[in-house]
Amino acid sequence: MNSIAGRANCFDASALVKLYVDENGSDIVRTYFKQEPTKYTTPFCFYESLNVLKTKWLREEISKEQYIQSAWELSAWYGAVSRRINDLDFASHATFSDAKRLVEKTSLDFSDAFQILSVKSGYFSVMIGDSQTVLVTADKKLAQAARDEGLRAWYFMEEPAP
Repeated sequence: MNSIAGRANCFDASALVKLYVDENGSDIVRTYFKQEPTKYTTPFCFYESLNVLKTKWLREEISKEQYIQSAWELSAWYGAVSRRINDLDFASHATFSDAKRLVEKTSLDFSDAFQILSVKSGYFSVMIGDSQTVLVTADKKLAQAARDEGLRAWYFMEEPAP
């Protein structure tokens, strides 16, 4: 896994949860996360990750202490790295219309559609070629939909690191 200094990595909720909770694939995404200098997430992925952590706690898949610690670490990272990134205006009519088109075309949910739009048109979208942003995900369907939209995606559950 060779890092490219000019490349950003957008971690979706499925990847973020695996960073903070021990699951299948956690070791892969943690290793990658530690070595990559430029990484971020969207507001949707941050809040979705918090919701997934809550669900894991309520289903007793993780303890209350694990839930609190994981949520704390995720929030600290998001606050330090991603919170100030000037992302898309997700409430704008144009952005919502583009997301709706993706949902209809792919059957992804709006959160996934907004992630694709963020990588495609957001802050780091100006990066091209080998420096093009990578969408890091444990969601195979999302990775394929991102590729269909001309983006780089890494489905780390089965594919080698970019």
